[in-house]
Amino acid sequence: MKLYTYSTARQRLAEVLEEASRDGEVQIRRQDGRVYAVTPVAKPALSPFANVTGRAARGVTSKELLRLAREEGWGRGARALRSARARRATRGKSRAG
Repeated sequence: MKLYTYSTARQRLAEVLEEASRDGEVQIRRQDGRVYAVTPVAKPALSPFANVTGRAARGVTSKELLRLAREEGWGRGARALRSARARRATRGKSRAG
């Protein structure tokens, strides 16, 4: 933790704030001897989807996926999507044969 004088902290405010963000706390001492702590209020929030990995849905258009999600709800939409894929795969085999 670093201690700055008031005048130095005022001249280098951006640097003081960056150091507080990096180290967690910076102290500033006034001429009369009072010491103040500068701490970041909150860390930058990450996206709630930062650690989510996607799965490819082959053979399904985005319109179909959105329609199923809206009609069936997210949980039931996944089951409906699997059955729609199975029906499509069966239709493709019957046409090919």
